[in-house]
Amino acid sequence: MPEPDVQSLIERASAEMQAGRADAAERLYRDVLARDPEHAVALHFLGLCLVQTGRASEGLAYLARSIALLPGKAKPRHNYGVALLQAGDLAAAERELLEAIRLEPENAASHHYLGMVRQRLGRLAEAAIAYRAALERAPDDPAVTSNLGFCLLEQGDVEGAQAWLRRSIAREPRNAVAHNNLGSALSAGGDAAGAIASFRSAVELAPTYALAWYNLALALRRTGDYDGAFGALRSAVQHGPDFAPAWQALADELAHAEFDAWDPRAAEDFTQILRHPAVDAAPLARAAAALLVLDPAFGSAFRGLVSGGAPAGVWSDAARLQALAHPLLLALIEDAVVPDPEFELFLRALRRGALESWQAGTLQGSPPAVGLLCALAQQCFLDEYVWPESADEAAVVERLVARVGAGASAAEVALLAACRPIAAYRGMRRPFDAGAAFARMWRRQVEEPSEEARLRPEIPVIGAIEDATSRAVQAQYERNPYPRWHRLPQTHVGAYPLGRALRALFPHVDPGRLRVPEAPRILAAGCGSGFQVAVTASRNRSGQVLAVDLSRTSLAYAMRRCRELGLANVRFAQADILALGSLGERFDWIECGGVLHHMRDPLAGWRVLCTLLAPGGVMKVALYSEIARRGVVAARELVAREGLVPDLAGIRAARQLILAQPIGSAAREALLTADFWTASGARDLVMHVEEHRYTTTELATMIDALGLEFLGFEFDVPETPNQYRVEHPDDPGGRSLANWGAFEARHPHAFARMYQFWVRKPD
Repeated sequence: MPEPDVQSLIERASAEMQAGRADAAERLYRDVLARDPEHAVALHFLGLCLVQTGRASEGLAYLARSIALLPGKAKPRHNYGVALLQAGDLAAAERELLEAIRLEPENAASHHYLGMVRQRLGRLAEAAIAYRAALERAPDDPAVTSNLGFCLLEQGDVEGAQAWLRRSIAREPRNAVAHNNLGSALSAGGDAAGAIASFRSAVELAPTYALAWYNLALALRRTGDYDGAFGALRSAVQHGPDFAPAWQALADELAHAEFDAWDPRAAEDFTQILRHPAVDAAPLARAAAALLVLDPAFGSAFRGLVSGGAPAGVWSDAARLQALAHPLLLALIEDAVVPDPEFELFLRALRRGALESWQAGTLQGSPPAVGLLCALAQQCFLDEYVWPESADEAAVVERLVARVGAGASAAEVALLAACRPIAAYRGMRRPFDAGAAFARMWRRQVEEPSEEARLRPEIPVIGAIEDATSRAVQAQYERNPYPRWHRLPQTHVGAYPLGRALRALFPHVDPGRLRVPEAPRILAAGCGSGFQVAVTASRNRSGQVLAVDLSRTSLAYAMRRCRELGLANVRFAQADILALGSLGERFDWIECGGVLHHMRDPLAGWRVLCTLLAPGGVMKVALYSEIARRGVVAARELVAREGLVPDLAGIRAARQLILAQPIGSAAREALLTADFWTASGARDLVMHVEEHRYTTTELATMIDALGLEFLGFEFDVPETPNQYRVEHPDDPGGRSLANWGAFEARHPHAFARMYQFWVRKPD
């Protein structure tokens, strides 16, 4: 039987591809290339096969070879551009699609994909132009009209978005994506019932559509239907196991859960969420710890240690050790500080027992022991060794230091890391093949601090730090950079540019006054360790961020984290806000959260920032509330009376002083904050060198003095603004600071996380 010729192989491969059998098509294309290595069509379609089956880099290489052999052909350029888009190489995708359009200007699909590329790049106006060009060539194409509608929504044109999305649905009623996008547009326009109905339509049409389930959950949560929101989030993570925003939202819901009995399924949920690399585990810690102690085996061991049982025995008893090396405990203490006094006592006893067991020569080196020691070391590193330490414990630690310096086991290194920052010990060798938990601990506690030390000399300086208070604040944060963070929560799908965020926050403000450039110039004034900078830069990829702070230690931490996250649109510099007046730049958006109230003259610093804000620009400011901070003030006064020095010993003593206060005392309110449970946080909370607090009346006076327009407050959860609208129906936009003052008097903890508000500079 004669062998098939090349053309028949190409035809058979094409049929296999059209039938969805990429593997069979790949074999046939490779047969062609075995006979003719430069066969352009086989190279091209083999490349597409490889891209479709997840081998993008190999497939793109074949596509690039084929393009060189097919000059002047628009379709191959188009295919190559689409493959580059799918692989995430947006710049190259744009280049190829533009070439395809040059070769074939009337190809609607190339214009459509060009719009998709530019939308992902954050160039929304250019994306809309490309979509409209596609519609000129293919009027009412439902996919293009849907994408144009969503693009207009991202630009802040809610009415235009709704019109185009309804047009898309009219052409293709079963398009779940269009229903989902219409739900987002209706939500942005304040139509909660319509949004929920659209999201429900989307999941009815596509039951595995994780994004639509997630959007439905958010819409239900905003209306107070928390049970419905929780169920929708479960569906979102079930159908989208890699969909990080849904996991973060589920974590936020579980953070409020209460349990009266052990629930293994909930424990699995907690463990999975705590291990998720894109979830901020901190809000989940208290609820996870409360559930964990309800486990019968773990709870018994927990209560034994808290009540003063012999902790050393745990480390030589395999059964007790197995009960304590609980998967939920390991996940919890490795990545989240547990804000609970009793749990802290338990962990302190666990560490004390390990030291006693090591001294007695009975500390095990088994995998459960090493895993538990590594997790305990991670907890101590996260809280910055804030637990008190007895003289006996300190003496054992010194002997352990000598042992580790001479070479030690993984268990010994992990035990030392639970007592001291091991990056300070030069020449320490990493034990060979100590396991994944040890590798994670070594990375966080040795390699990351080393990288930050390497980055410090790279940080440029803007102006001099001359103000005495600024220098004192700088010294504090050089010693105690704040806050330490390890994960960036994914709370939005893709980009969430400023214009869209402002429209969502302040729907009652004239949209014309909330227009900001698609590529905004952003200043983060007092960026600290960079958490908010990373959030802002990731949501505004087309913007350029200048992040400044007094502390080089904080800046090095921020630089490392932003580089790890691939945020190339941020530059850092050391600077005092008071020295920024000479900066020859103007910004469309300035963020200054939790900074001004630590200056000697906050209004003077704020005035400097106003000179840097472009006309029509917006500024987000966060300041302490006098009313909400009463308990913290009581704790600060209690600590001040003792005359404690703000070094580690003094911070430890301050915490123990507050913990010793009777239940119900105002100072114990400090325990309700996340800051109390770490060394840098506790110092920032009750031992800061400078602190100012304000009322809403004082906010109004300062805003008027600076000639700014108050846009409104921003809240992390909807309960407070919802309650405000119930109590003040005459001010649905929440723009009356006088009304907010009356509201805060009735609800003293409404601004426990500071006044977080937005202002605008007039055009």
